[in-house]
Amino acid sequence: MKNDENFETGASHGLPHKTRAEMHESLPVAVKNWLQSTGALDHEPIRSVRLKQTGTIKLKPEQRDWTASESEQISYTNPPAFRWDVKMKLGPGIYVTGKDSFEGGKGSMRIKLGGIMPISKTMENEKTDQSSLQRYLMELAWYPTAALGPYISWEEEDAHTAIATLKYAGLKGTATFYFDEQYELVKVEAWRYKESDEESRLVLCTGTIKDQQRVEGLKVPVEIEISWLLESGPFTWYRFKTSDIRFNDR
Repeated sequence: MKNDENFETGASHGLPHKTRAEMHESLPVAVKNWLQSTGALDHEPIRSVRLKQTGTIKLKPEQRDWTASESEQISYTNPPAFRWDVKMKLGPGIYVTGKDSFEGGKGSMRIKLGGIMPISKTMENEKTDQSSLQRYLMELAWYPTAALGPYISWEEEDAHTAIATLKYAGLKGTATFYFDEQYELVKVEAWRYKESDEESRLVLCTGTIKDQQRVEGLKVPVEIEISWLLESGPFTWYRFKTSDIRFNDR
């Protein structure tokens, strides 16, 4: 990432130096066991996480071929914020860049052809703000110590399902977390706005975890598929793998 000096610093506000088992008493059993299995109990609180992604993208369900992409992301936990920079290759010498960010409760999306010519820009939009908040919550598995942070509360759905609620900057979002028999996170779902225009309606967004690895003592997702549940059926639009994951790196 470049030019981070103007982005959210992610300074900690009230988080403990270490997450402790006694802090988990009010959590759903599945979330307690998940945090235990990830190593979050013995890990210092995550203030930030940087990572790289390589993957393929489809912008529309009818698109036949996948578009190769490379991206970098940095996320902060206190207060919640992220920035995602992506580059998609459309053909020989032709590429599109995109920037998706969430800071101070405001979401922003920009797309440029060749990294220069603006194609679209979305700012100061309530639906974009809400969708960005939901995205941040869905990506909690990259910074699991934030599950105990001041912005997130939990409700048990059943023995292997829990609902997280995130409140921040006047916004409120929820996501459902699904765990397997070993209490590893396998899927996250949230209702998000796929578009930002007046006609846009909430659509179920699903993140399916395909593989996980331990990084600096934490077990985190490294292969993920993102899908929308459209009226015509599921539309998987992004498949990617992560690398170079770094926690609390300034």
